[in-house]
Order: sequence, then C-alpha cells, then structure tokens
Amino acid sequence: MKIATLAIVLRNSSVLLGYKKTGEIGAHTLNGPGGKCKKGESPVQCVVRETKEEIGITLFPQHLEETALITFFAGGIPDFKVHIFRTSVFAGSPVETADMIPGWHDINDLPTHRMLESDKEWLPKVIRGEKFRANVFYKNRAANFERIEFFPF
Repeated sequence: MKIATLAIVLRNSSVLLGYKKTGEIGAHTLNGPGGKCKKGESPVQCVVRETKEEIGITLFPQHLEETALITFFAGGIPDFKVHIFRTSVFAGSPVETADMIPGWHDINDLPTHRMLESDKEWLPKVIRGEKFRANVFYKNRAANFERIEFFPF
C-alpha cells in the first residue's frame, strides 16, 4: 500500500483546490495538492514538499493539523493510505505548474462536479475541521466509487 498526503488550504471562506493535469489518481479533477511519500519521508515532510512542487506555496509544519486518515481500496484491496492536513497558514501565492492549475473556491459552493466521487463526501468534513478516519471503496483505482465508511480519528 502506498502512503500519500493531501493539503487542504483555507483562506477566509475559500479552499485552495487545483486541477490535476497528471497523476496516478485524480488526473483531470479538482483536488488539494499532495502526493506519495518518498522513502524515509514523514507525511508532514511529504505534504510540505508536494504542495511546494504542485502549486508553489510553502506550508509550515507547526501550522498543519492532520484532520483525516483515509484508506482507499481498489477492488477490495488497500491501495493508498492518505494523510490529510488542514491549514490556513502559508507563504507565497499559488501558481500553475506542470502538475496543477490552482484556484480558490467558495467553501459554500464547492465545484463537486469536478471532483472524484468520494471527495464530495469527505472534503466538507475536513473543511469544517472534523477529525476522522475513513475507508473509501472503488471497484478499481479511483473509478466506479462504491462507498465510504467513517470512523473516529
């Protein structure tokens, strides 16, 4: 199973999401910046690195709150474990990169039609600061969403 991270960056009543140009999961959808952890890299180090690479902003470890841990299953087999961090503290301005086109979106009018099916279920909880663990089931990698199960953090 691969270990990955995701950053949910908030500003006033907006959330920073990016259109993923490429990627193993979620290509051509809106999502937060993040990616797979490198060998020996902690989830916090990973989310800071990936956010800088994908949208050009700097996150600060002391201001990251891990709000969710989601295990994604493909065909019933655990595929990815994703540590999701929430923050409103960052430096720099989001910029388009080879990986993502970032944009701010009103948290009360999320563009859910442009997201992965499961993201519609858990993203509002993260935005509200709820802490949870979840199992997300797809028939195959990030396609044919089946269900999501929530558990206490």
